[in-house]
Amino acid sequence: MSCEDGTITTTRDDRIADVTPSVFDPRLEYTTVAETGLSDLDGENGELVVVGYPIEELAANASYEETLFLLFEGRLPTADELADFRTDLASRRELCAEPREVLRRAADEGCAAMEALRMGVATATLEGDRSGPQADAKRAVAVLPTIAATYWRYRQGDDPVSPTETLDHTANYLYMLTGEEPSEADVRGLETFLTTLIEHGMTASTFTARTVVSTESDIVSATTAALGTLKGPRHAGDLGAILELLRDVHESGNADAAVDERLAAGDGLKGFGHPVYRVRDPRAAVLSAAAERFFEESAADGFLASVREFEAVATERLREREPTRDARATVEFYAAALLDGIGIPKSLFPATFAISRAGGWTAHCLEQLEENQLVRPTARYVGTTGKTWTPVENRHVAGDSLVGRPVRSASLEPVSETLAVLSEPNRLEILLLLYDADEPLAYSALRRAASIEDKGRFNYHLRQLREYFVTDRGDGYELTDAGRTFVRTLLTEDRLLDDLL
Repeated sequence: MSCEDGTITTTRDDRIADVTPSVFDPRLEYTTVAETGLSDLDGENGELVVVGYPIEELAANASYEETLFLLFEGRLPTADELADFRTDLASRRELCAEPREVLRRAADEGCAAMEALRMGVATATLEGDRSGPQADAKRAVAVLPTIAATYWRYRQGDDPVSPTETLDHTANYLYMLTGEEPSEADVRGLETFLTTLIEHGMTASTFTARTVVSTESDIVSATTAALGTLKGPRHAGDLGAILELLRDVHESGNADAAVDERLAAGDGLKGFGHPVYRVRDPRAAVLSAAAERFFEESAADGFLASVREFEAVATERLREREPTRDARATVEFYAAALLDGIGIPKSLFPATFAISRAGGWTAHCLEQLEENQLVRPTARYVGTTGKTWTPVENRHVAGDSLVGRPVRSASLEPVSETLAVLSEPNRLEILLLLYDADEPLAYSALRRAASIEDKGRFNYHLRQLREYFVTDRGDGYELTDAGRTFVRTLLTEDRLLDDLL
């Protein structure tokens, strides 16, 4: 055991538990679990360095393949090395029949894109080179765009488009989504996004991937686990919700009202405030510049003007509310605007994030395997002790019957909150409209059908219903199983709705 620069370093042979109590750090926020040469985050000064290069410099100059080579090898490739590396990745992009069938079924069943990616990666190793960690890493990175595009084409009722060797990693993704060769502006915009988000230190998904390979499992399994972690909205941010917010602001033309309404409702502002950066996220600055260049070239800079106005108003309001906290726009804020401009479907935003971050995941896995130690943190036991065995015939659970069941108000709070969502007649109207629809309703169609004239109020009510009662499938809104069950109960159980009306 050694102590340097305030950091305690231990090895497996140290018996630190015998001499000092364990530190309770449930978020592992203050626990260093690895040494890495891949990236360095400076949250106080808003800086991100990837293998020695500022992220601004990489995003402005490097292709995704160059950045991936840099992460794998610790240096930039020569021209010949880059050409060989691109050829190698291209040879690993194709999918065989089995994973295609899995993705077709996932699309038919309405699975989310991140679920399809997880299933696709798990089955993509049924063919191809499995000669070792490097081969697995290249396969995982190369095949993810093919998986995402194949799933999406099936979801739209189209046949998948095979990758072509004439296009690079970024252009191939766009080509496989649309079947058409993408424009230079689209490729440049997406390339900037993919390069900017490829690596960001020990995030939850990266830690998951390193933990998996620390058991001497394979990198494909680690990628699958990382995808499951990234699926959570607390990790990658809810890019789709951010886009909806930006669209609402652009259509209403009133950024002040949009900010004030959300803050007054206690919803917070998605896309603002990062857990690491105490100043502006450096990646947000990169994507802000990329968005400005893209929208100017596409003659759609009116939308970007709305985005910038919203950012300015939101930053000012948040500073007024919390003067000691500098809650600036995060990378997700401009990522949502840029991806939408490029034409990436909103439902594929998280998958596109994963396509980028796969480079960082696999590089971390390779680094972990260099001097691999099993990741095995401890837990603090807070359960009961002193129990004795009871034969099964003598066991009873408190409240086995409804009579006398010990119910406490605190345990009913989630139920009460869910029912409170339905206290507004306007929300019941939205549920009934979706119940009567034969297919998912687009936002515009749903709003036309509703009697709620004020767009801001309509958006607010729809937002309250989302997730539990209503879901956005990408091609429109529909009821969740819970929402459908609720409306069916209103309509059929003892004429409940008629009685209420």
